[in-house]
Amino acid sequence: MLVSTFVTVSPAQAQRDTPLSTSGQGMLAPAAMKTEGVPIISQSLAAEIAPYGEFTPTRFVGWHPVEQGMLILRRAGNTNQLFLLTDPMGKPQQMTKGREPVRAAAFEPKRGEYVLFARDTGGDEATQIYRLDPKTLQETQLTPAGELHSLGPWNFAQDKVIIMARALDRTGKRETASVDVYAIDPQQPDARFKLASLPGAGWRVVRWLDRENRLIASEFLSSTSSKLWSLDLATGKRTDIGTGEADVDGNIGDRWLYRKKFDGDFGKLSRVDLKSGDRQWVTKDVENDVDSWSIARTGKRIAVLANASGQAQLKLYDADLKPLPVPPLPPGLISSANWHRNGRDLALAIESADSPGEVFSLDVDTGNVSRWTQHATVHGVKRPFSEAEPIAWKSFDGLAISGFVHRPSGKDFPGKRPVIISIHGGPESQARPGFRGRSNYWINERGYAMIYPNVRGSSGFGKRFLEADNAKKREDSVKDIGALLDWVQTQPDLDASRVAVMGGSYGGYMVLASSMMYGNRLAAASNSVGISHFVSFLENTETYRRDLRRSEYGDEREPDMRKFLESISPLTHADKIRLPLMVSHGKNDPRVPYTEAEQIVKKVRANGSPVWYLLAEDEGHGFAKKANADFQFAAMTTFYDRYLLKRAH
Repeated sequence: MLVSTFVTVSPAQAQRDTPLSTSGQGMLAPAAMKTEGVPIISQSLAAEIAPYGEFTPTRFVGWHPVEQGMLILRRAGNTNQLFLLTDPMGKPQQMTKGREPVRAAAFEPKRGEYVLFARDTGGDEATQIYRLDPKTLQETQLTPAGELHSLGPWNFAQDKVIIMARALDRTGKRETASVDVYAIDPQQPDARFKLASLPGAGWRVVRWLDRENRLIASEFLSSTSSKLWSLDLATGKRTDIGTGEADVDGNIGDRWLYRKKFDGDFGKLSRVDLKSGDRQWVTKDVENDVDSWSIARTGKRIAVLANASGQAQLKLYDADLKPLPVPPLPPGLISSANWHRNGRDLALAIESADSPGEVFSLDVDTGNVSRWTQHATVHGVKRPFSEAEPIAWKSFDGLAISGFVHRPSGKDFPGKRPVIISIHGGPESQARPGFRGRSNYWINERGYAMIYPNVRGSSGFGKRFLEADNAKKREDSVKDIGALLDWVQTQPDLDASRVAVMGGSYGGYMVLASSMMYGNRLAAASNSVGISHFVSFLENTETYRRDLRRSEYGDEREPDMRKFLESISPLTHADKIRLPLMVSHGKNDPRVPYTEAEQIVKKVRANGSPVWYLLAEDEGHGFAKKANADFQFAAMTTFYDRYLLKRAH
């Protein structure tokens, strides 16, 4: 792994990066943020963009098992924390505090006497599980430090829970990964005992059949391949029980196990009888990928979210798999659907262009929809926010590629507008028509058009599309961006001479690769936590992720594949990247090590190109703390003002 060094900026570079405005002290970077080549950010700009960072998206976490209350996640100060809602539109009670965000949580499933939640430190993903007393708010750590922990299912008596532990080596040099499966009583965590150790990284226990002394485990192999196993805890014998992706299932005593399985080109939901092995299809007639599903207690009802060109369609079924009517719902993208234990109330998290995300509940018996949350009014933002417009274009090989564009008001911003192409990560993620957060500032206040493409390899469009960028087809997804640049040229309201690309993680690779291949057609590029060299990335990523990434990108240990990965890596061709570049990274990132940022910064800067670099020492794979995200956005706005907005036609 490369040693971290901050590059000295030459006088010529300093001259290029003189501030836009030197009046006043300027916006100060957070204490844990190191910057290179970033000019002074004016206080007036900081004040102008500040309201756009004040939205507080709400995420549904879980129902109380007995009462009608629910847990939600919402930002409190600098980080996301856990809140309790006891009734619709009631005042949320803050349950957790601290410098670090809560990642996930769940009630104890019998009476809700305590809450289990997950938290890491500085984005390092060494996630620990804590027990929270809802009355005193006292937190008790249940897991040992130095490992990544995740919650699994409960036993039949619901007094013990599975915790899965993955070792972290922080060097990326340990070749083999494994998942240790523990059972603990959260009231007596010191008495935990190991049930099994599973070789490989992609394991998740989805059902604990303790009365039969066995586990049902899902093994994720790739984005299109998963297997299910029955593990006899007495003998350690594993029995293959079919393919498909299953999720943690809390339906104690239910004979059915639900799983997503490809049927033709789309991932559909089926259920398997754990006794007989018989399978029944739930969404056989739905010609879309299943995003997620929720099963009411003992299988009384089934809720499915199907992905229809980025939109989420809610499907409801009874225990006999007969479709149930879905009443009119609030407009927007449904990101999650979860049943209450009563099998009647379904929690829905919904966001839209105008709303950062709220929680509703649907009473399936009556069809009534109740609103549970309402974010505070944010003053100082310009509305309305631009709606997502579906777009499509043909790539170099004739493959249809789609995405969404947000166009600024033609009345406020006449003429051809600059464009920012925002490329998602994954690569199996998907751009969807949700809330755009701080980017609304760029659309409404700067007049940038924002395009969110779904290049090949994105989820939601079937198995063939998902696999269309694998291994040696990697650069075909970059060519989809080249075809998008051609599409921009055909739009009378878009300025093809002022186009920037931005993206994070795999999207960061796409940014660097696009800068390498289409630099003469781009005005600027911004890469966050991105891959700059596939070989160094695969060699240095956390051990528990490496094999899963090899299934997507290729195995760097094979000479021919190593040669190919080196040939397509942006670092190999950094001499071709001569446009202004901004790079952001978290020092504690276990997925894409921060050295991926430092090596591309050093090489591109040697070309004489302007390079702005942010390194947050208290972040990991992306900026989760508001202060860091605020500064990053202010720096990006200054960056685009200089190299995109004010660039001559």
